[in-house]
Amino acid sequence: MIIVSTLRDLLVLLLLPALALSALLSLPLLVREPAAWQLRLFKGLVGLAMAGFVLDLLFRFVISGGSPWLHSAYGLLTVLILYGVSGLEPGGWLRESLSKAPERIGPYLFWASFAGFLLWWRFIETGQ
Repeated sequence: MIIVSTLRDLLVLLLLPALALSALLSLPLLVREPAAWQLRLFKGLVGLAMAGFVLDLLFRFVISGGSPWLHSAYGLLTVLILYGVSGLEPGGWLRESLSKAPERIGPYLFWASFAGFLLWWRFIETGQ
């Protein structure tokens, strides 16, 4: 059980600087479109956020008997924002479902990374 707890803590803490780095790397996307590596990096962060959130919730429900609602809300909101914006890429699930897709997705990637960083920070703080 200690290994699962350590893995969860490492994953949750690793994602915070990764989201900060993503926001910094996405800063130029306010004026241009993302390169293929930036889209892959963002999708990787989405996967890490999902894994960290699910692992954290499972661990908290198994060990602690529940998770604080605010902690769960911050984590879920982070994952939903990141996952939604990841679907805006050309050919993405969200882009195909919109009647009028956005012309540029670069700013969305930056703001999602920035908001994800702030929300994940709160996710960590409320989980103490």
